[in-house]
Amino acid sequence: MTIVYSYDFSEAATESAPAAAALAALFQQPLLLTHVVDPTLRCLAPELEAKLDVAIQRRLENVADRLRAPHPGLEVKSIQLQGEPVDTLNALAAREEAELLVVASPGHREVSGGVSSVSERVAHWASVPVLVIREPRPWLDWAARRRPLRAVLGISRDSSCEGAIDLTGWLRTAGPCDVVATEIYLLQEMEVNYGLTPPPRWPEHEPQLERLMERDLSKRISGLRGSGEIRTHLHRAAGPTADHLLDLAERERADLVVLGRHSPLRRRRLASVSDVVLHRGRISMLIAPESARPAASDPPPRVHRVLAATDLSRFGNQSVRHALGLVQAAEGELHLLHVADAQAPSWDEETTLTAKLRKLLPEDWPFPVSTEVIFGREPAAAIAAAAERFDADAICVASHARGGLTRVALGSVTEALLRKTHRPVLVVRPDGE
Repeated sequence: MTIVYSYDFSEAATESAPAAAALAALFQQPLLLTHVVDPTLRCLAPELEAKLDVAIQRRLENVADRLRAPHPGLEVKSIQLQGEPVDTLNALAAREEAELLVVASPGHREVSGGVSSVSERVAHWASVPVLVIREPRPWLDWAARRRPLRAVLGISRDSSCEGAIDLTGWLRTAGPCDVVATEIYLLQEMEVNYGLTPPPRWPEHEPQLERLMERDLSKRISGLRGSGEIRTHLHRAAGPTADHLLDLAERERADLVVLGRHSPLRRRRLASVSDVVLHRGRISMLIAPESARPAASDPPPRVHRVLAATDLSRFGNQSVRHALGLVQAAEGELHLLHVADAQAPSWDEETTLTAKLRKLLPEDWPFPVSTEVIFGREPAAAIAAAAERFDADAICVASHARGGLTRVALGSVTEALLRKTHRPVLVVRPDGE
């Protein structure tokens, strides 16, 4: 393991080099000082090329000596490579299994319009975490224990932020780091996500929605390791997410924005929140690729809260039977759900359906149970939204196959549910299918 620092002899790279060395010393990792030469930009005779390479290596070694001086015992190696800078740096970091790839950038002044800098392209394509240093002083102060680091951690509703959470915890284990964990959301998306019926006009603060979102945000960061203050911040978006993140970072006087990103699927520029924040931001950024999360070291998931959806048919009730087994093993909680077709339900109808759900339980059932009857909604969306409100660790449904491919096809409701929810789904199938 090592920390790779990209050094191009620019003013920004020279100013940030001591910060990279301080980080390597703090985490007790070797520092690999790397200069990449793009051969397509040189037009020298071979003998001059050789002399230039020797001179550059000598300068790199001098820089390495200066970086070692304040940190006795720090291992600093210098290396000169040839190739396209982005690909070469990322390949080196992957080969060295780098904990961190550090690059310096003077910020938005470096490029204009939609033109990407080397630092942006490195962060976009790297398979290891990338730290883009804009201002080295906070890192030097933090490494010297003069003050905590201040970070804004962007949280999303998918797996792309998991590496960012882990990486923030890694920083906090080395020294105090005050974190503002924020989720920037679109109101309409959250209405659908939790299955809430919007009033004619949402108030400025909607307690039920905010309670659900605060619960889920707190849960996402509950495993954040290390020391320092942790706060949460929910922000309703009225424009691009990147603008809100940068505004929050400025208001919080943050030293760092930490974001995750999905791994690029093809070799072309893909716009993302992290790309925009990195292109326009004025403070340091730490980008964690989705692949940076060490899934093999994660603890096994805990199944405690189980939602069972049934259409109250004999076969549909098999979902409840399997859910009872899961809840009993975990001594957890059960939520029974039925989605009815009626558009204008009566109180008597709801009471009758609730009683039918209750009859599916053993008389001596000892664990907490809640019931819910939903009318007039598309079943898959209703089940997915109920699972979000209940914060289910697993969803149980019973499903007949449909169509000619009886051995592979699921029921239409189950297929739609699998597309709408990110939560684990246990599908009960009839015998013989």
